[in-house]
Amino acid sequence: MNDRGPVLDELDYKILKLLEEDCTLTYKEVAEKVNRSLWTVRDRIELMKMNGIVRGCKAVLDYRKMGYMCKGILFFNIPAEYIERAIEFMKSQEVIKSIMIISGDRRFAVTIVGRDASEVRNYVLKNLTKFKIYNTELDCVLEEYV
Repeated sequence: MNDRGPVLDELDYKILKLLEEDCTLTYKEVAEKVNRSLWTVRDRIELMKMNGIVRGCKAVLDYRKMGYMCKGILFFNIPAEYIERAIEFMKSQEVIKSIMIISGDRRFAVTIVGRDASEVRNYVLKNLTKFKIYNTELDCVLEEYV
Protein backbone atom coordinates (compact mmCIF):
# COMPACT_ATOMS: atom_id res chain seq x y z
CA MET A 1 0.00 0.00 0.00
CA ASN A 2 1.21 3.52 -0.76
CA ASP A 3 -0.17 6.96 0.09
CA ARG A 4 -2.70 6.62 -2.76
CA GLY A 5 -4.00 3.24 -1.59
CA PRO A 6 -3.22 -0.38 -2.40
CA VAL A 7 -1.06 -1.10 -5.42
CA LEU A 8 -3.02 -3.05 -8.01
CA ASP A 9 -1.39 -5.14 -10.70
CA GLU A 10 -2.55 -6.29 -14.12
CA LEU A 11 -4.35 -9.34 -12.71
CA ASP A 12 -6.29 -7.19 -10.23
CA TYR A 13 -7.42 -4.91 -13.06
CA LYS A 14 -8.52 -7.89 -15.17
CA ILE A 15 -10.53 -9.25 -12.24
CA LEU A 16 -12.09 -5.84 -11.56
CA LYS A 17 -13.08 -5.42 -15.20
CA LEU A 18 -14.84 -8.79 -15.16
CA LEU A 19 -16.65 -7.99 -11.91
CA GLU A 20 -17.66 -4.58 -13.19
CA GLU A 21 -19.22 -6.21 -16.26
CA ASP A 22 -20.91 -9.00 -14.26
CA CYS A 23 -20.56 -9.11 -10.49
CA THR A 24 -22.49 -12.39 -10.32
CA LEU A 25 -19.52 -14.36 -11.66
CA THR A 26 -18.26 -17.01 -9.27
CA TYR A 27 -14.62 -17.21 -8.19
CA LYS A 28 -14.32 -20.26 -10.46
CA GLU A 29 -15.71 -18.41 -13.48
CA VAL A 30 -13.40 -15.44 -12.91
CA ALA A 31 -10.44 -17.79 -12.42
CA GLU A 32 -11.16 -19.51 -15.74
CA LYS A 33 -11.41 -16.17 -17.56
CA VAL A 34 -8.09 -14.87 -16.18
CA ASN A 35 -6.38 -18.28 -16.37
CA ARG A 36 -5.50 -18.42 -12.67
CA SER A 37 -6.41 -20.70 -9.80
CA LEU A 38 -9.68 -20.28 -7.95
CA TRP A 39 -7.74 -19.59 -4.72
CA THR A 40 -5.62 -16.85 -6.27
CA VAL A 41 -8.75 -15.11 -7.57
CA ARG A 42 -10.60 -15.57 -4.28
CA ASP A 43 -7.69 -14.12 -2.31
CA ARG A 44 -7.37 -11.15 -4.68
CA ILE A 45 -11.09 -10.34 -4.56
CA GLU A 46 -11.25 -10.68 -0.76
CA LEU A 47 -8.21 -8.40 -0.37
CA MET A 48 -9.82 -5.82 -2.68
CA LYS A 49 -12.98 -6.04 -0.56
CA MET A 50 -10.97 -5.56 2.65
CA ASN A 51 -9.23 -2.53 1.11
CA GLY A 52 -12.57 -1.01 0.06
CA ILE A 53 -11.86 -1.26 -3.66
CA VAL A 54 -14.81 -3.61 -4.17
CA ARG A 55 -17.60 -2.23 -2.02
CA GLY A 56 -20.50 -4.37 -3.14
CA CYS A 57 -22.38 -5.83 -6.04
CA LYS A 58 -25.57 -4.35 -7.46
CA ALA A 59 -27.98 -5.41 -10.15
CA VAL A 60 -28.54 -3.02 -13.03
CA LEU A 61 -32.31 -2.57 -13.07
CA ASP A 62 -34.56 -1.42 -15.88
CA TYR A 63 -36.84 0.85 -13.88
CA ARG A 64 -39.21 1.36 -16.81
CA LYS A 65 -39.99 -2.35 -16.87
CA MET A 66 -40.76 -2.02 -13.15
CA GLY A 67 -43.30 0.73 -13.83
CA TYR A 68 -41.03 3.68 -12.98
CA MET A 69 -41.26 5.68 -16.20
CA CYS A 70 -39.28 8.65 -14.87
CA LYS A 71 -35.74 8.63 -13.60
CA GLY A 72 -34.94 12.13 -12.39
CA ILE A 73 -31.65 13.66 -11.44
CA LEU A 74 -31.96 16.43 -8.90
CA PHE A 75 -29.05 18.86 -8.64
CA PHE A 76 -29.06 21.14 -5.60
CA ASN A 77 -27.24 22.82 -2.78
CA ILE A 78 -28.02 22.44 0.89
CA PRO A 79 -27.05 24.46 3.97
CA ALA A 80 -24.15 22.85 5.86
CA GLU A 81 -26.19 22.28 9.01
CA TYR A 82 -28.64 20.03 7.11
CA ILE A 83 -26.18 17.89 5.14
CA GLU A 84 -25.73 14.95 7.53
CA ARG A 85 -29.43 14.58 8.32
CA ALA A 86 -30.39 14.95 4.66
CA ILE A 87 -27.92 12.29 3.51
CA GLU A 88 -29.07 9.86 6.21
CA PHE A 89 -32.68 10.46 5.21
CA MET A 90 -31.96 10.02 1.49
CA LYS A 91 -30.02 6.80 2.11
CA SER A 92 -33.15 5.38 3.74
CA GLN A 93 -35.44 6.19 0.82
CA GLU A 94 -36.31 3.41 -1.62
CA VAL A 95 -36.94 5.81 -4.52
CA ILE A 96 -33.51 7.45 -4.22
CA LYS A 97 -31.06 5.33 -6.16
CA SER A 98 -27.85 7.35 -5.81
CA ILE A 99 -26.50 10.28 -3.83
CA MET A 100 -23.45 12.15 -5.09
CA ILE A 101 -21.44 15.12 -3.93
CA ILE A 102 -20.19 16.77 -7.10
CA SER A 103 -18.17 19.76 -8.29
CA GLY A 104 -19.80 22.78 -9.85
CA ASP A 105 -22.42 25.33 -8.85
CA ARG A 106 -24.69 22.63 -7.44
CA ARG A 107 -22.83 20.39 -5.01
CA PHE A 108 -25.28 17.49 -4.73
CA ALA A 109 -26.97 15.21 -7.25
CA VAL A 110 -29.47 12.49 -6.42
CA THR A 111 -31.16 10.02 -8.72
CA ILE A 112 -34.85 9.48 -7.98
CA VAL A 113 -37.29 7.12 -9.71
CA GLY A 114 -41.04 7.56 -9.98
CA ARG A 115 -44.02 6.46 -12.03
CA ASP A 116 -43.90 9.78 -13.91
CA ALA A 117 -42.21 13.19 -13.73
CA SER A 118 -44.88 14.69 -11.49
CA GLU A 119 -44.40 11.89 -8.94
CA VAL A 120 -40.66 12.61 -8.83
CA ARG A 121 -41.30 16.36 -8.54
CA ASN A 122 -43.89 15.87 -5.79
CA TYR A 123 -41.52 13.55 -3.91
CA VAL A 124 -38.86 16.26 -3.94
CA LEU A 125 -41.30 18.95 -2.78
CA LYS A 126 -42.77 16.80 -0.02
CA ASN A 127 -39.59 15.17 1.29
CA LEU A 128 -36.45 17.13 0.45
CA THR A 129 -37.51 20.75 0.86
CA LYS A 130 -37.58 20.23 4.64
CA PHE A 131 -33.77 20.18 4.42
CA LYS A 132 -33.83 23.70 2.92
CA ILE A 133 -32.38 22.62 -0.43
CA TYR A 134 -31.86 25.51 -2.85
CA ASN A 135 -30.49 26.29 -6.31
CA THR A 136 -32.32 23.19 -7.56
CA GLU A 137 -32.56 21.72 -11.03
CA LEU A 138 -34.55 18.57 -11.79
CA ASP A 139 -33.79 16.80 -15.06
CA CYS A 140 -35.41 13.65 -16.43
CA VAL A 141 -33.29 10.94 -18.02
CA LEU A 142 -34.54 10.37 -21.54
CA GLU A 143 -32.28 7.44 -22.46
CA GLU A 144 -29.65 5.52 -20.53
CA TYR A 145 -26.90 3.25 -21.78
CA VAL A 146 -25.04 0.86 -19.51
